[in-house]
Amino acid sequence: MNNDLSVVNKMNYRSHVISFFDYLFVFVLIIYGGMASTFVRSFSFDEPLPILLPVLLSIILIMRAKVVFNKQIYLLLLFYVIYNLALIIKYKTIHPVFFGYLLVNFMVTYVAVKTLKFKLFIIYENIIYYLAIVGLGIWGIQLLMGGDNLFYLLSNIPSIDTFSTVSGGGINIVIYSIQPYISKLITNSILPRNCGFAWEPGAFAVFLCLAIFINLFIIKSKEKLNKHFWTFVLALLSSQSTTGYVIFIVIIVFYIFQKNIKVVLLIFPFLLLIIILLFSLPFMTEKISKIFEEATRVDVIVEESIGRENARNPQRFASFIITFRDFKNNPLLGYGGHVEDRWYSQIYSNIAPISGIGNLLAQYGLVGFLFFITLSINSSRFYSQSLNYKGKYLFFIIMFFITISYSLFFRTIIMSFWMFSFFESTKSEENEAEYNLTPEIERNVYKLKPGTSNDGKNN
Repeated sequence: MNNDLSVVNKMNYRSHVISFFDYLFVFVLIIYGGMASTFVRSFSFDEPLPILLPVLLSIILIMRAKVVFNKQIYLLLLFYVIYNLALIIKYKTIHPVFFGYLLVNFMVTYVAVKTLKFKLFIIYENIIYYLAIVGLGIWGIQLLMGGDNLFYLLSNIPSIDTFSTVSGGGINIVIYSIQPYISKLITNSILPRNCGFAWEPGAFAVFLCLAIFINLFIIKSKEKLNKHFWTFVLALLSSQSTTGYVIFIVIIVFYIFQKNIKVVLLIFPFLLLIIILLFSLPFMTEKISKIFEEATRVDVIVEESIGRENARNPQRFASFIITFRDFKNNPLLGYGGHVEDRWYSQIYSNIAPISGIGNLLAQYGLVGFLFFITLSINSSRFYSQSLNYKGKYLFFIIMFFITISYSLFFRTIIMSFWMFSFFESTKSEENEAEYNLTPEIERNVYKLKPGTSNDGKNN
């Protein structure tokens, strides 16, 4: 059976299935994943609206798609309840907000995967494409206006400063975030960096890289001029993100190796030259040297943060060292919702480590770390096998690099990707039709609306 079918071809036969509401649902998850405002970051029972929005959209999707809860979700919830009971026994305290946060995210993720299936990737890639265009457009206006002119203009929007959680004191207008010009000087960037819809440029780059992965390996666009791909690349370049560039290089290397070995040998020297040029850029060398420099001054950084009004964000390696101490204190379960148990919190240091993998180990311990790693690897293998491309561990490598830099692993849109195979890999006739279709079978399965026969009559 021919498995080498692009998902975009499948979707063409059933385009009527993708509704405006599907796009709205995924758009909301993406904006929440961008974490650029207090609204999307908030999870509090005192202010329920930020929680209710994705929950209500999920409930509507459940009713529209008539979702049935399977054994995977029940096993996951049982595991999660046991984990929280262990935390309660250890700390003798209940943290309902901590428990509720992942409970809601697990349920929303399940709904996203079970209702949208592979449509999720099509929708995600399309939305990121348009958000990238918007980002490039406003970023271009920012450059043309120069300095902080656009920043000051947008700052006139009422309450925008209290609404925004953009790094460097920036502001967010939902579909675009802008940092003050001083951020360019601090990071030694060539130009002001493009944050897109996210709270900082590196996070925007992560979403772009996932879209590039989907475009090249899941959708497998056959267009001569792959405008989505090149738009993603331009937006990625404008982010000036070290993490984004590294992930992009990994994706391209794997993509090249899908081709003829002669093409690989021909392109490899040019790829190597591009890598060298990228990492020799002033802002790249400055960032890399700062990362290593801060790693040698961890105790000093923590001490300098005691009593600060605004939290300090150490670089990746320094953040990992800081959070790893908490992991050593609570290796199995992590500190969970007991943030007061963090070693730097006990000395009143106002510090916010950015290391994703460090925060994962510190807060969720080996239990959470192994859960994330196992499901990411399983989904990585699942994508490779289902979509017939070489690189069983490509998606896992992408997720690993993302997690080194950012704590995005428990944002629902990202969870939908690394938990995909856990919810969707159950062998059934429906899934066999979904992932292993010949063109002839595909037409018969997807060209018709549900409930109609080949002659167009209702069953």
